[in-house]
Amino acid sequence: MGQDILRREGGKGSTNHPQNTGQDITSAFEKPATPRKIRLPVGVALGLVFSLLLVVISGIIIAYIAAADRGIAMRLLDEQAQAILRGNETVLEEFFHRQEQLFQSVAGHASPSGKALSEADLKPSYNILPKGVRLELEATQPGEASAGGLPRVSWSPFQYKDGFSTAVKKAEIDLGNGQLLVGYYPQTVFARLADAMAWDDRQRNFLLAGRQKAIAVNGVPENDFAASSEDPLPDLAGLTATPLHAIWQDTGDHRVMGGSVEGRLFPADRGMFAAIYAEIDEGPAEGWIVGTLYRADEFGATLDQTWTVLYAALAVLAVGAVLSFMVGRMLGRPLSRLAAAAGELRHLNFGAAEPLPRSPLVELDDVNQAFNGSLGALNAFAKYVPRQLVSRLIEEGMTSARNIELREMTIVFADLAGFTGIASNLSAEETASYLNGYFETVSQVIAEGEGTIDKFLGDGVMAFWGAPADQPDHAALAIHAVTALAERIGQSGDIDMRVRIGVHTGKVVVGDIGTSARMNYTVIGDAVNVAARLQEHGKLVDPAAKVIVLASAETMAQLPEGFSATSLGPVQLRGREAPLSVFRIA
Repeated sequence: MGQDILRREGGKGSTNHPQNTGQDITSAFEKPATPRKIRLPVGVALGLVFSLLLVVISGIIIAYIAAADRGIAMRLLDEQAQAILRGNETVLEEFFHRQEQLFQSVAGHASPSGKALSEADLKPSYNILPKGVRLELEATQPGEASAGGLPRVSWSPFQYKDGFSTAVKKAEIDLGNGQLLVGYYPQTVFARLADAMAWDDRQRNFLLAGRQKAIAVNGVPENDFAASSEDPLPDLAGLTATPLHAIWQDTGDHRVMGGSVEGRLFPADRGMFAAIYAEIDEGPAEGWIVGTLYRADEFGATLDQTWTVLYAALAVLAVGAVLSFMVGRMLGRPLSRLAAAAGELRHLNFGAAEPLPRSPLVELDDVNQAFNGSLGALNAFAKYVPRQLVSRLIEEGMTSARNIELREMTIVFADLAGFTGIASNLSAEETASYLNGYFETVSQVIAEGEGTIDKFLGDGVMAFWGAPADQPDHAALAIHAVTALAERIGQSGDIDMRVRIGVHTGKVVVGDIGTSARMNYTVIGDAVNVAARLQEHGKLVDPAAKVIVLASAETMAQLPEGFSATSLGPVQLRGREAPLSVFRIA
């Protein structure tokens, strides 16, 4: 068997190369099938498409008219938004006005007498204060006496205050008697104020301190507004209980609403939302943002009335749309099938490329029949094409002749020992079936191990790793593959099957070897001979072994640490002058 391998390794297995199918494939394309019945030319089909474009243009005109109607509805919606925001601002202004009147009323009673007030004097005020507000009296600092006239109430930003679970906004006024009246308004007061702003159940009102901090948002529990000395007010982005946390995010789905009011459309919580808002630029709420949140479909309910016009237009265009769809499908389906089938051919998946059906379009029918002819020709040659190698060459853009190069690669020879004796007891059909089953197993393992089968040599197989794709770990890949092959054969139930495998790593010449009429992508060099001799030497090491795998020291040197093998020491291979260190893998 060894001598046969050496005689054949120069390239006589070139029947595996796919280039010899070129003329037959070309001839298949030169014989388009004749249409058997009247076909619709592509020009006629395109004429139908252009006629449908007239229908589309008519639809655009109708849509434009409908858009004008929607413009009117948008103006009405804008006016509604203005009214809502003005109402919210009015509620807020009236609240602060009432609180300041209360504080100034207390100051007005205290100033004439100059008598210091006690906590008992403040009890009547609690009857008209919002629930949760706390009043305290503090002494003024010397020199802080207010000037003549009605004293003013000063408001502080929200702050943390012991005794309150949420942030408080502090209001204070000089009573003119050496005392300050201080009021602490917790966040819950403003939450109820936001509730009072709602006109209907669709609204969810909110108050923000700038764009980052939340004062009150309808529907958010009080616990989410728990205050701390570091953060009296929670970050709006952290209030995931409300869709409002996503209002300021900047994504492709967020957009600013048009019109005279500020607003944003944004996605959150599995839906689109619309928020309209206004910024307070003076008074105790200076810098606040007051607004209302809607579900987008509820906010734009007014626009739904404009769809009546569009429905009428769609009814007029329905027939044209159906025709356009049918023509598009008729034109597109054959082209899609052709593209899919051509893609399967590019990857040499001949079995997956189904024959294309006849087409009513003359040109497409000609192309389909020509493709079916080429598919039949390729299927005829599929059994002789080294698909794994050709697929790699196509993927790497090496479909043209490739330069020959010198590479370090790992070569594997596998031989079915004693096959002559086995074949003598089998018929020709049984022999072919037995051998094909063996080759199927070997080919599958090599393909799974990212190797390339060079050729089949009688009852032997030659494969290599390291080309055409770069495989820096080619030695490890080859050993992993032959080990898997040894395990698979060892587990087979065929007691007569015995396989010898040789593995060697070295410099070889790799590339297209042959003539312009017949090429073979193969490897040649002394490393090929060494791998063949190692396979041959296996019968001297263990003739009765079901599987024996011998590898050279050059291959073993490239394996990762921890790989175990049995050293056979220096071995004098047939036809070589110097001994070679050999290891038994299996």
